[in-house]
Parts: sequence; C-alpha cells; structure tokens
Amino acid sequence: MRHGIVVALVLLLASTPALPHGGQYKGPSDAGGPSGAGGGAAAPPTNPGGAAAPGPGAPASGGPGTGPPSSSGGRGAPRATTTGGELELTEGYEIWEFWWENNKDQYLNLKNRLVKVTSQSGSSGMLTGKGRQELARSSRRPSDALINSDVIPALIDLLKKSDNRDILDSAVLALGRTAKAELADQVLEVSRPLLAHTELSVQTAATLCMGVLSSPKAIPVLTELMANTSKGQQFMGGGDVQWLVRAFAALSLGLINDPSSVDPLISIIQNTPDSDRDLKVCAIVALGLMDNDKVQDAFTFLTQKLDDRKLDAVIKSYIPTALAKMGGGTKVEATKPLLATFLNKDTDNYVRQSAAIALGLLGSMTDKDILDALLQYIAEGKDMQTRHFCFIALAEIGKRDKDTEQEHPEQHKLLRDLFAKEILKPDPKTNRSWAALSAAIYAKDVVAAQPDLIAQIIKAYDKESDPSYKSAFALSLGLLSVSDEDVRHHIHQDFKESKDEDFRGYAAVALGFMNYTEAGEDLRGLCQNKTVGPTFRLQLATGLGLMGDTEAVHVLVSTLKDAQTLGVSSAVAKALGLIGDQEAIEPLKAIAFDETVQNITRAFACVALGIVCEKTDLPWNTRISADNNYRARVPAIDEVLDIL
Repeated sequence: MRHGIVVALVLLLASTPALPHGGQYKGPSDAGGPSGAGGGAAAPPTNPGGAAAPGPGAPASGGPGTGPPSSSGGRGAPRATTTGGELELTEGYEIWEFWWENNKDQYLNLKNRLVKVTSQSGSSGMLTGKGRQELARSSRRPSDALINSDVIPALIDLLKKSDNRDILDSAVLALGRTAKAELADQVLEVSRPLLAHTELSVQTAATLCMGVLSSPKAIPVLTELMANTSKGQQFMGGGDVQWLVRAFAALSLGLINDPSSVDPLISIIQNTPDSDRDLKVCAIVALGLMDNDKVQDAFTFLTQKLDDRKLDAVIKSYIPTALAKMGGGTKVEATKPLLATFLNKDTDNYVRQSAAIALGLLGSMTDKDILDALLQYIAEGKDMQTRHFCFIALAEIGKRDKDTEQEHPEQHKLLRDLFAKEILKPDPKTNRSWAALSAAIYAKDVVAAQPDLIAQIIKAYDKESDPSYKSAFALSLGLLSVSDEDVRHHIHQDFKESKDEDFRGYAAVALGFMNYTEAGEDLRGLCQNKTVGPTFRLQLATGLGLMGDTEAVHVLVSTLKDAQTLGVSSAVAKALGLIGDQEAIEPLKAIAFDETVQNITRAFACVALGIVCEKTDLPWNTRISADNNYRARVPAIDEVLDIL
C-alpha cells in the first residue's frame, strides 16, 4: 500500500505529543524517512516525560547489504520494523527522496531570493527568469535593526511570561538562531535558567540555543554539561545531566567553533564507552564543524580513530564526513586515509557510505585513484546506498572543476557519459534517479554539459510513468533552471493532472526553481486548501517561495492561525521560515502572544519567527544535515535534523 508507512507515522505522532522546535518530516510521504521518526530507544525530547531512560538504541552494523529495491523499481512502501524504539527500514530506504530532504536547504536558499524581486503576485512580470527583464526591489528579508529592536525583545518577553513547555522550547531556540554573539549576555540570562526546567524538551532547547548563538561566553556552561560534572549537574537543578543534553552540549561546542573546545571533545570521544553512542557521535560531528587553530589536533585524532577496528561501526561512520567538513589545511591530507577506508573490503557499509560522501567533498578531477574507485563501485559495488552516494560524489568533484574543465576533458567526458547512460539505460534501474540528480548538480556549474544532459533528462521525464523517478527528473530539470516553455508547461500540466501527491509536491518545487510563475495561482490555491496534507503543503509553499510569490506569506499566516493539526502547523511554520519575508513578523508575533490561541499554535509561531529572522542564510542545522550519512542513525542526530 503506497501510503502505509505515513499512516504508521501519523499514528505514532498521534500517540506522543509533537515537538514544536522539532518534528520536521524528512522524506517522501509513503516512506518513513531516516528522520521521520525518532530513532533509538529514547522518545523525542519534547515528550512531557522527557526522553526514555537510560539512553538511545541505534541501528545495527551496516552489514553486507541493505535490501533490494521494490518490485516496481521506484518508491515502493518500505518495510518498517520497530525494535527497542528504532525504525529500521530496508526496502525503499535507498530512494533519492531521503537524500534530497537532508540536502535540499543548500539548493533552495530561499532567503537570498528575496533580495531581488518584481511586482506582487497577479501583476504582470512577477519575477525575473531567463530572458526576462530584471526589476530590482529592496530586500524583503528582515534587517538586523528590525530583529534587534522588535523580534528579540518579543521572544525574551515571551520567555519571561510563559510557563508552557511548547512555547518555552520554541521561543528559546528561536532566540538563539536570531540573536548575534554581541547579544550573548541577554540570551544567556534567559536561557541558562531553563536548563533546570522540569521538561527535557526545554532543557535541550536551551542547550542548543547556546550553541546556535555562537558565542564563546556559553562555552563554560556547555563544557560542564557535556562532561556531566557536579557543576553541570547544578545547572540542571541536580542529578546527572541527561544523555541528550550532554550530546547537544557537545554539538553546541562545535557550532561555537572555539579552539578551547577541541581537547574536551577529544577527551569525550576517547573516554566515553561506545554504548553512549549519541554523545560520542555528537562530539565527532562537533569536531567536523571546527575551523580554528586547533583543527590539526582534531584531524590527527579522528584519522587515528578511523583505523580503530574495535570502534563501533555506526560511531565510526561519522568520522569520514567530519574529516571532510573540517576546516584548516587538513582536507588534502584526509583523502589518503579516506580512500583506503573506502577500498578496504572489510569496511562496514555505513563507514564506506560515509567515505564515499567524504571523497566527493574532497576529491578533484586530478585524483585519478578517487575517480576510479567511485566509478568502479558504481559498476561493481554490492551496497546500493554506497553506489548512490558515489553518483553524488562524482557530481560534487566534477562541478568544482568548472573553471579548469578544459584541462581535464577525458575525466569530464567520463562523468557525462556515465550520467547520460544511467539516466536512460541504467544498470540497475534504481541508478536512474540518482544519475539525473547528479547530472543536475554537476551541470548546474559546468554549463557546457547542460545541453546534452538536459536533453537526456527531458527524454527520461517524457517516457517515465513511475512517480518517484518522474519526480527526480522534474526536480533535476528544476535545479538546472530549464527555461524551455514547453518543458515547464508540460510539468505544470502533469502537476494539475496527476493523482500522486508526492509527484505533485516535487513538481511544485521544480516549477519554483524554473520560476514558472504561471503556476503560482494553482500552487497558492492548494496551499490554502484545508484538505491538503502537511508535506504537500510545505512543497507547495516552497515552490511559491522560489517564485518570490508575495501573497504566499499572507496565505500561510492565515493558515497557521486556523490550523487544527500539528502537521499543518509544522509545515506552515517551516514554509514561512523558508520564504523569510519580513511581512510575516508582525502577524506571527500577534499569534505568539495571543492567549486565546492554543499553545501549540503559539509555539509554532515562535518557530516561524526564528526561521524568518535567522541570522544565517541557511538553517543552522544545514551544516549537519548536508552531506550527512543519514543511513547511520543515532537519536540525537535524528532529533537535530528534525528541528524546524
């Protein structure tokens, strides 16, 4: 049954309170995604009773295989089994949708699209597109002055007045993501006391607030929490620091990126038993976020741990991507150990998957050994997920060579031939969606490759009937900003005529990328339709945001105020944040302070305020979700990736 898993997910959410500062659904509507349910034995941290003690479970070792594709070759409903609170997915887990949902923010980057727009929806020439006259207008992003004088005082006031858990955890994290480091004293003054709150959701949100704030002034508190010292326990109001708070404290130290935190993080990894997976993993991820004078020490330590045969495979799988993301002069040094790990026949699948991602981030067109290894695995490798990640890795390597493309014609021809072949005549069939997305990532920067690859993707789209593959082809054409009127019209017609909600959602995003404003009215009408599901609504709003549709903000604010379900509230809050229009601020503040509105709706208004006014272009957790091996799951990272 196509939507069997989402039914199970809805039942799960109905049985446990949703988390306003988290709970974002990542994945297609018929496949419970890697972040679709809280993994591990611990309940989500916003449950009234807190996370389940004593700590999280985690997936077993990657093993030799990850299960066959569905019989249709597309997005068949995966098998989901629950053991100790885990959601273990086999069939269908390798589908491209999970990769997209974890990596999409870097491609959407809607807030940067607010700088130059044209007239309002419904008027002529709504937005610039290829070949259209560009009309500049002031940015609709909120200014620092507006945020500092209006939004931050409102959030602080709400934190002082409210005693509701949902409002507190949403508002404190919103405060961290909007306030800059110079306001650290004000933020710490209101967030520190919340560590001793009785609800774990509030404790964890306050902890993350300190990391997202990115001020060194929070380091002493976070270090004590991470180490579970007596002082850290005092911050929590007595007793051991909860495992999730410790894990988030470690991650927060990475977000702050101060050299003084490198040694404490290394100590945690070195001296914590593997049974405390979440803490060790978050400390590893934190080191990967570092770019400071001590990064060489972190690099040396992690490369040594990569050779540790006794280290738990799931924990080890976070090391390759941490090494690849780490700053400083370590990137070239990392390729040799990562390639050795990738080629080692005894390497666990989770670790090899991560190594493939990392090689894509670090390799170049002059690294013949890396290119050969990735190409060979696509041709002969047995693990489906690793093969798929190899496609993306090759695209990442190729696109970085855009300025010196003529110096490496043979290597570029290899990539283009691979993508073109696997789009139309894949072996196996599951390669085709990954080949199309990889072709789009590659050709988006290597312009000379666009004519041939776009033609191949259009041909594949026209012939395709499976909704998942067709969605991948549509999205690929969107990423390439295809301006051909026939292609855009065709996708719009398919959007209107299809009965498959998942395809229609991705088609809406594709039309947004293509700036096909002729579809705006259809998207807007569905976006305000109360019968539309949350995931579809978010994709519709994303498409509108990509088009710069100014009416979308008013539609979404109205929908949020009248929302009757948590799913709708969550989707609308995320959509408003993605669009990032300052016009949303006043109505969102009004909802947040309106005591006649249900608390959960007020909480989601705080979430939306935090995303709309976020100080960075991309959501704070994009650095963690992007190029992350979402197959190797631990609950703490699941929760971070789920946060709106």
